[in-house]
Amino acid sequence: MNNSRGILVLGGHVQALGIVRVFGREGLPVVVVDKLSTNIARHSRYCTAFHLVEGDALPGFLLHPDTVKAYSGWVVFPTNDAHVLLLSSHHNELSVHYLLAVDKWEAVSVFYNKRSTYRLAQELAIPIARTWFPQSVADLSAMDVEYPCIIKPAVMHTFYARLKRKVLFCRNQGELFQQYRAAVAVIPPDEVIVQEIIGGGGRNQFSACLLMLDGRVVDSLTANRLRQHPLDFGNATTYAELVKRPELVEQAARLLRAAGYNGLCEVEFKTDNRDGVVKFLEVNTRTWKWHMLAETAGVHFLRNYYCHLTGQPVAGGNQPRRASFVHLLTDIPVRLRLLLKGRKEALPLRKPLAHAVWDRSDWRPWLFEKGYLFHLIRTR
Repeated sequence: MNNSRGILVLGGHVQALGIVRVFGREGLPVVVVDKLSTNIARHSRYCTAFHLVEGDALPGFLLHPDTVKAYSGWVVFPTNDAHVLLLSSHHNELSVHYLLAVDKWEAVSVFYNKRSTYRLAQELAIPIARTWFPQSVADLSAMDVEYPCIIKPAVMHTFYARLKRKVLFCRNQGELFQQYRAAVAVIPPDEVIVQEIIGGGGRNQFSACLLMLDGRVVDSLTANRLRQHPLDFGNATTYAELVKRPELVEQAARLLRAAGYNGLCEVEFKTDNRDGVVKFLEVNTRTWKWHMLAETAGVHFLRNYYCHLTGQPVAGGNQPRRASFVHLLTDIPVRLRLLLKGRKEALPLRKPLAHAVWDRSDWRPWLFEKGYLFHLIRTR
């Protein structure tokens, strides 16, 4: 892999740390840009520089003459949905100076807004949970909803930033009206989704991860996301194991091709206990928290994407080896709660194991993660 172009990583949490380590070990310069100084990726031995930039100031930073002069031609990786929105919606402007590890907005927008995503899945006859798109309280009254159900946003990052929750749980019609009002207080009515709950725990949660280039699956793997935090509607996976589910890759590829999507992504599914049908949940058009599982499994998503963006030969198609992933800081309390509930997902860790943070040759992020713990609890 040619090392003439460095990497700009937007964000500094676990996803970012994985990107920093992969490319740093290839001898590439890697620079972290984050709105928080209390991030762990900046402390990696492979991080060559760090820039503290507020979220609103990020577009100006990337287009500033000094930044362009220092990092012109570098590959820019986003690690959250807000970064994807920025890079994708300003693709033409930013791609003059950088190589962007995101697709253009025409394709990304289909998955950025879940209303568009679910409509596309329905057109392709890909199973989803029963879903409604109310525009008002009056619409709720006319819906034939089975309780409990959830309210979720079509666009996640604004909703989660305000409410610190991915979904709002509704046990009856009264709670549905109450939670709907809470939702429209922070997002527009046309971003509200009401959905039935797909039964089943962590053993029912799967992801198909793909690198799609020109309509072709270059690399892929599937994993069982056994544990997450919080338990039922998790913000983040705490433990995942690689499994063989080629039919999920096929379903995901159909969806991505229909949208004309190119790039790296995670496509989430869940098996419904009631009917045994695997149902589509969502697409993340970026790296996901446990993407380092791919490296342990011998599937080099990041390196191949870099080679594609920089015009080098892409050597994909590796068959994934057995592997699992754990983020111990968050997984230990999740396992304890599952054990107390007698849930089978609280199983031992299976090797070979990819750690989210711990690395014997790069231990400083692990140390700083513990040091930042109190600050994270207080601010989140």
